[in-house]
Amino acid sequence: MNAVRHDSAMPHPRRRRNLVGTAFQALASKAPPRPPLSHVLTATLAVTLPLAFIGFAADHTHIALLIPPMAATVALIVGGPDLPLAQPRNVILGHLIGALIGIALAAAWPGLILVGGVAAGLAFGAMLLLRSAHSPGAATAMLLVVLPTADPWLFLAVLMASAVLSVTAGLVANRVRRLRYPAYWW
Repeated sequence: MNAVRHDSAMPHPRRRRNLVGTAFQALASKAPPRPPLSHVLTATLAVTLPLAFIGFAADHTHIALLIPPMAATVALIVGGPDLPLAQPRNVILGHLIGALIGIALAAAWPGLILVGGVAAGLAFGAMLLLRSAHSPGAATAMLLVVLPTADPWLFLAVLMASAVLSVTAGLVANRVRRLRYPAYWW
């Protein structure tokens, strides 16, 4: 007798397709819809223009070090204007705290990556205590230790001017896009 044996370990072909379909459904994006093209263009300009200006200033002061954290700052302000990390208080104080801690630790242990990590952690902890969390400020602290600058006080002045410029660019861009920014000033 040649009976067809149905092995319970082998899924039925139709059941197998359902499993594959279910797996792909689980991977389906829950991301928000794409913003209108006008918002994308305005956001692109709002990030590019202040960073180009900051880059110009960095080229002339030889402080290119501040560009990565400021790029993250501007992207946060323009991309998430309602986030606590993007509010003016957090941007200004976050970078100030990060810079001061970075400068202090760089004076004792310049160029040590381990100490850079400690600086970033201490800076972020201080930001939390002062209710001014801004993750790019932690990057500022780390960069100042890992790649110490010849004139940390010039760096601090250019950094603070860049933070104010970033907030200003966010104000303009978010007004043009009719988005509320800031959610709070201080």
